[in-house]
Amino acid sequence: MIAGFAVVGWLVAATLTAAPAVARAEVVAPADGYGFSVGAPMTWMSWDEAEGELDVMARTGASWLRVFIDWSRVEPMPGAYNWGYVDHWINGALDRGIRVLGLIGYSPDWARAPGVYFTGPPTDPEVFASFVKTVVKRYGDRVSNWEIWNEPNLPLFWGYLGDRAKGYTELLKAAYPAVKEVQPHSTVIAGGLSPAFAPDAPPTFVAEMYERGAKGYFDAMAMHPYVFPHGLQADTLNGWSDVERVRALMVANGDGDKKIWMTEMGAPTSAPSAEGVSEQEQAKQIVDGLRKAAQTPYSGPAFIFCIRDTDSADRDDREANFGIVKTDWTPKVAASVLAR
Repeated sequence: MIAGFAVVGWLVAATLTAAPAVARAEVVAPADGYGFSVGAPMTWMSWDEAEGELDVMARTGASWLRVFIDWSRVEPMPGAYNWGYVDHWINGALDRGIRVLGLIGYSPDWARAPGVYFTGPPTDPEVFASFVKTVVKRYGDRVSNWEIWNEPNLPLFWGYLGDRAKGYTELLKAAYPAVKEVQPHSTVIAGGLSPAFAPDAPPTFVAEMYERGAKGYFDAMAMHPYVFPHGLQADTLNGWSDVERVRALMVANGDGDKKIWMTEMGAPTSAPSAEGVSEQEQAKQIVDGLRKAAQTPYSGPAFIFCIRDTDSADRDDREANFGIVKTDWTPKVAASVLAR
């Protein structure tokens, strides 16, 4: 489907879609605004699809886009760069009046140990820092907020490589001065932590980061306070309660003046067996999360994951159904609730 026609269809449908569970007037955003995170599909979707997603986002109250700068895609061989998709997303966001959070992560095969998946860390943090510096030099006139890695507390995004908190702290300690050398007044955000239980729970991970010397190497923390399928009141994933525990650790370590950015939040409309919720409940959980961030004085911007489903037809795939519009651009209830 051509993106331009898709977005026109979305606009028409969005005005007709009822939102019985949540009303637009109930959307309360945090003081620093809200936006969207798209994730890995940014790296492979067509330009028309990217334009469509940017247009959908621009027709909400969003003021931020989290752009994934995948080192493995941008520098597949040492010194050989392909900036095409990153340029497209960053320029497309800025052209629509949307600010950018740059998420830098993952490793090309030439920079990581044999047998380590591409989401795993590089063997040498200084090589990653060199790439980070290159990114900031390229986009520093347009972007000044940088998140270092995604969900490093999970094996999926770091690998089973011993002490993840230690390894991630070493990476952060290399990346932070690299950013500041190029852009001293930038904001460097420690990678968003996923809800997880011991030993991967965010409070455990952050405590270990501090023990390994992370203090002074980030300007803000990031969390992913998902609460699906049962919602904020149940908080079965410890999404928001772990935010509060991490905040307590930051205060105890003298970082009470730093914010926590909520760089992913949302809920999937997959089947109940795949931890999914109804469209009405998805909208409610998004609105509840934005309101909770707005009521949290130390919250930075909040980012909804994501704009568009990757495969709405596969309701057994949780990860494919987080969008506020379906794969064919049909709006869900959340799209109407967030529409300007």
